[in-house]
Amino acid sequence: MLKNNLVPFTSTKLIALDQNLDEMINLYNSGAFPKVFLFSGKKGIGKFTLIFHFLNYVYSKKENTSYNTKEKVIDINSNFYKSILNQTCSDVIFFQAEEGKNIKIDDIRKLKSILSNSSLSKNPRFIIIDEVEFLNSNSANALLKTLEEPGNNNYFILVNNQQANLIDTVSSRCLKNNIYINVKQRDKIVDYLVKNKNIDLLINYSSLTPGLLLNYNDLFNKHKIKDTDYILLTLKKLLPAFKKDKNKTIINMSVFLIDEFFYNLIKENKNKIDFLLKHKSFIVNKINEFIIYNLNINSVLNSIELNLKNVR
Repeated sequence: MLKNNLVPFTSTKLIALDQNLDEMINLYNSGAFPKVFLFSGKKGIGKFTLIFHFLNYVYSKKENTSYNTKEKVIDINSNFYKSILNQTCSDVIFFQAEEGKNIKIDDIRKLKSILSNSSLSKNPRFIIIDEVEFLNSNSANALLKTLEEPGNNNYFILVNNQQANLIDTVSSRCLKNNIYINVKQRDKIVDYLVKNKNIDLLINYSSLTPGLLLNYNDLFNKHKIKDTDYILLTLKKLLPAFKKDKNKTIINMSVFLIDEFFYNLIKENKNKIDFLLKHKSFIVNKINEFIIYNLNINSVLNSIELNLKNVR
């Protein structure tokens, strides 16, 4: 995962979330940083990158190096930064749901076992749980006791990407921090990432967060999709790719592109809103059935093609 140039671990400059980072630093320096902090916001706006910059600030102080708080830039020569890239850091535990799956109770038990041992470095220990919305009831119940009594030197930062409903018993144990970015901030992040990572931008849907835009752009490039392709042609490339890779992002992008396709149709045919929405629902439901029941891909695509003929 760390080798992907889009992941937060390689985002050494923080863009647009300066104020959020300053607030975190002030809380930490004043001794008021919460034991369980919940960050909520759309997937891809930079929450994980924000947290990673905060961690670099905290541990740069411990090793007498410096984090550039003015420019919000990570020192790539710091021992902490190198240990994260090499996956040898014992002071920070990163935890994330597998692609399209819930966080397993066995993983929570393993986490609790790790936390039962004191940190050898005596540094504060941060546990970052990404996509916490994918905790099921059993996993959440297993985690609750630890959230209630995290220990003197343990800090939990939970990341809610709002892809599913977060269990109330988890939410109630946290201090909440809602993260937003406006259109100007979004464009600033996208422009920086495109230039800094030399990305050939094939799409530019303004409704997408920076992270999702670049992930979808990567899929467009990988599967040789053009922004001008008819939706059926695009689905004929994406659904077989999902069948092979089981990458849930492919399905999320497929549904997004279907939404965009019908949104443009509705703009041109405002007298057919109900008719078009009915056909859109049919296609989305057919894709959901394809995932859940592992339906024959040719049968699914044929059904979608017949449906689309009625709206052309």
